Amino acid sequence: MTSERVAAARGERRAGGHRKALAALVLADVAFAYQQTAVVPVIPAIEKDVGVSQAWGAWLLSGYLLVATVAAPVLGRLADRRGRRAMLLVGLGFFLAGSIAAAAAPTPVVLIAARAVQGIGGAVFPLSLSIVREEFPGDRVGSATGVLTGAFGTGTALGFATAGALTEAVSWHLVFAVGAAVVALAIPLVVRWVPSRPGPSRGALDVPGALLLSAVLALVLVGLTLLPQSKGPAWAVPAGLIAAGLAAGAFWVRREGRVDEPLIDLRTLRSPAQVWTNGVTVAIGYALFGTFYLVPQFVGNGTEGFGAGTGTVGLYLLPLAVGQILGGPAAKRLQKGGTPRRPLAAGMALLAAGTAACGAIGGSSRPAFLAAAFVIGCGAGLTISASGTLVNVEADREHAGVSTSVNSTVRRVGGGLGSQASAAIILLVGAGRSGWLTAFGLAALFALVSVPFAARVPLGGGPVTDPRDGHF
Repeated sequence: MTSERVAAARGERRAGGHRKALAALVLADVAFAYQQTAVVPVIPAIEKDVGVSQAWGAWLLSGYLLVATVAAPVLGRLADRRGRRAMLLVGLGFFLAGSIAAAAAPTPVVLIAARAVQGIGGAVFPLSLSIVREEFPGDRVGSATGVLTGAFGTGTALGFATAGALTEAVSWHLVFAVGAAVVALAIPLVVRWVPSRPGPSRGALDVPGALLLSAVLALVLVGLTLLPQSKGPAWAVPAGLIAAGLAAGAFWVRREGRVDEPLIDLRTLRSPAQVWTNGVTVAIGYALFGTFYLVPQFVGNGTEGFGAGTGTVGLYLLPLAVGQILGGPAAKRLQKGGTPRRPLAAGMALLAAGTAACGAIGGSSRPAFLAAAFVIGCGAGLTISASGTLVNVEADREHAGVSTSVNSTVRRVGGGLGSQASAAIILLVGAGRSGWLTAFGLAALFALVSVPFAARVPLGGGPVTDPRDGHF
């Protein structure tokens, strides 16, 4: 056999290995996205079934996001030290355990706790992106990233489409059981097809930093939960919690800049590109998860919304998921001839327009409302893909895992604020027309204000080129 044939055979084997690895990561991301979002359409049904208020029902999103916010940089840091596949399997393992616990949860407290355990697996998506960057040839990283973003949208779509029907046919417990089965299927494929490599970095894990970050987020989110239920002088309690959380956050930032082995090495995240992109990503999370919480509550409202039953609520979110599936791969095409700022700014504008349209349309037109949800999804797909690219523009190989994880983390911070603040607005202003306009409008405002920042993300002195990717 000639040397050319040997080289061709080796190239084909490598390509086959990449295809299998990508297939395993796709299934992992589909399973992760399904379980992360399948609960969204059935939150109103769960609130009624277990007897909790809207503010505490929002913790089915916020509690998950709180833990995921901390777990993502922790697993990202461990991945840079001990290997990305190993930490991907750890995340999937906790996600499976949380799914099983949620499926069997007898009380709302247990259910919220199970969702928190699922949050430990919140680094699955950013870790899969890091594995692609590490394993794939440069000319395939961009397309593989788009495929994974589309897979995330596919899992989201499946969750939205099936959760209501499963709940109406049997129980919301079945939603978590089905999700657990898909996660269980993904794990052995990751073990078999995704290569195992040692991490490029060494160092201790900042456990105190992780605990302090958890306290920061818990204080703010609990304060937002209690705020609409407090009257008169009682407002001092939630206000004090929020103030304490903000003060603790400032202390955490200062501490992270001083310790030798921080949870998040802020020095590696101080490039203007990463600071601006992560700032915009907070608004992405607020608008997206705020919408995730608001839409099921709104469409099920018989006065202002469409009076949708449990079995059909998720169908109103389905166009959003379809838009995200299309928006992820479209980011690369929109960037062609330009920079990732173009799809990021376009996506933020679509998020603002779609969210504002949902509030303005209300229950007057079902087709128009569904079209607005589709626009939100397109914006989400564009922004998530573009922001993931931008934060890696200046990240070296040693810190690639933590860079992508931090971007996912700040999106979840925004998401936790968005879901909890949206619930608080509806309780404070009321479930009438003004309440929905205020909640949707605030989410749209966050996205709109971020558009000029997204369009002007500083990119340093050179072109936006990932050393492992010829396209980005």
